[in-house]
Amino acid sequence: MPLKSRHGRHQEAREGGRFSVTYQVRWLQGGRGGSWEDEKFADEDQAEDFRKLVEAHGNKWPYSWVKGRGFVEPEEHPNDVPLVAYAHEYVDELTTVDVRTSEDYHREIDRHFSLIVHKRTDGDEIPATICNLTQRDVNNWMRVEQEGEPDPSDGTKWLRKKADPKSIRNRHGLLYCVVQAAVDATPQPRSPTAARRPYRDGSACRPGRLR
Repeated sequence: MPLKSRHGRHQEAREGGRFSVTYQVRWLQGGRGGSWEDEKFADEDQAEDFRKLVEAHGNKWPYSWVKGRGFVEPEEHPNDVPLVAYAHEYVDELTTVDVRTSEDYHREIDRHFSLIVHKRTDGDEIPATICNLTQRDVNNWMRVEQEGEPDPSDGTKWLRKKADPKSIRNRHGLLYCVVQAAVDATPQPRSPTAARRPYRDGSACRPGRLR
């Protein structure tokens, strides 16, 4: 059974001998074997909401959360470009794929990467860029790929049909390679510590053939 985060109440001294009550959420980062992490709140309900967020993220810091500040939108990078444009540039520079595969990649970028949006900390959605893309954005995109998007005006039709598992894996693999290329680029438009790369097993970056 995974370890659950917890929050308790404690007091901190202030000037003049006065005390204020704070609520601390503590958890083992990633579960057993991880380091102890904590965050403090002045309100018990906020502490409880944050505890649930930590658990929802697998006992890890929530994406885009900065300790002591909350959800913080990363600063704009001077070399930032739209995700779709950067992905097309990445494919154009590939030397290990044939013309047909390159055309397939470009088609998938236009059809599927163009649908990826970045959800800001204030809840607004904006077009994804190579620097503002977060794991949460990728998860939301993959969820729609997996489940599809029904037409709200006609339950028998789809705005976006469900994708098969192999196609989703290949698209996610291509996206991983695009972001990895940005991390490795000079000058670097994306810092590996500023936002997470889309997770993928293995260290090799070899996008598969798309269907």
